[in-house]
Amino acid sequence: MGGCSGVSGHRLGIAFSAVIGAGLASVIGALLVFVPVKTDLVLPASLSFAAGVMLFVDIYAGKAVGHFEEAGYSTATAFTFASLSFLGGFPISWVLDKIAERFVAHGHFHGPTEEPLPSFPNPAADSTLQVTSQEASSHVAVAFGDQPAESSDPETTDEDRSASAKMEYHKDPERAKRLVRMGLLAALAMGLHNMPEGLVTFVGYMDSIRSGLTTAIAIAIHNIPEGMVVATGVYYGTGNRKKALLWSSISAIAEPMGALVGLAVVCGGSLTNTVFGIMFGLVAGIMVYISLKELLPSSRSFDPHDRVSTIWLVVGMAVMCASLIAINYSQPPPEEEAVAGAILEELLAGTSGGN
Repeated sequence: MGGCSGVSGHRLGIAFSAVIGAGLASVIGALLVFVPVKTDLVLPASLSFAAGVMLFVDIYAGKAVGHFEEAGYSTATAFTFASLSFLGGFPISWVLDKIAERFVAHGHFHGPTEEPLPSFPNPAADSTLQVTSQEASSHVAVAFGDQPAESSDPETTDEDRSASAKMEYHKDPERAKRLVRMGLLAALAMGLHNMPEGLVTFVGYMDSIRSGLTTAIAIAIHNIPEGMVVATGVYYGTGNRKKALLWSSISAIAEPMGALVGLAVVCGGSLTNTVFGIMFGLVAGIMVYISLKELLPSSRSFDPHDRVSTIWLVVGMAVMCASLIAINYSQPPPEEEAVAGAILEELLAGTSGGN
């Protein structure tokens, strides 16, 4: 198998596979959103969790400073450029928001299908989606000052909930569309975020086999909650598992796309630290925009008494904090890397010889 720049084709293939595996973790996160839980608090908790994830990933604004410094800029200049990149993410977010709004408005996303909808819904009193049991909806209705509907059948089935959700959607689909738009925005932001991650994982594997693999594992763990972020809005806005899974997959595809850029770098191209700094700064600004404009306000609208919103915001930050710590610790000491790299190279050479 051929390679480039002195790197074997087998090693390139394994590096690319590691990146694809890390990206697929986003799909696992999306699947977790479909797990049925009978409570009206799951949606606001999920939105706050997503906001926590995005706000903590904002740490990459600091990473942007480091890349500008590595490019040769002074600390003050690096901070200035990183800040400008961060602020530049906001107008980009506004444009992406309008694109998502237009996409939804032109009928690319419709109301609930015949699929069973989540068994935990949104407040009925908000005239949005009712994707939960009648009992949960009545509690939320009381919280919003409305009269709860009488439940004649406490054992509400998934089919009953699905029918109720469809009725609520057609009653006032605007809030559902907002959830879908939020999901699309998150998909675009996560896609932009995943591309440099895929590049870093790929190039890291080329530079150091063990650290590349451990970084891929850490990023895979890191990607699970990101997949949940994307799927939450689309799923609760449409009740369609396929669409939620599709958009989570689209954002995950950016990871191997980043690896393709990494392949170009390995095979003779170049990507400067300045470009990395701009990318991380822009992504940080985009994520803050989505968190403050969409995720947190929506979470509080479904949880007016703050039963879960704040705590799940913190949980989201804690999860991403743990994953980023794992990524930072994924780089082994030089002496261990030399031994591990030699062993893995022998294994790769043996595999190549066997073929």
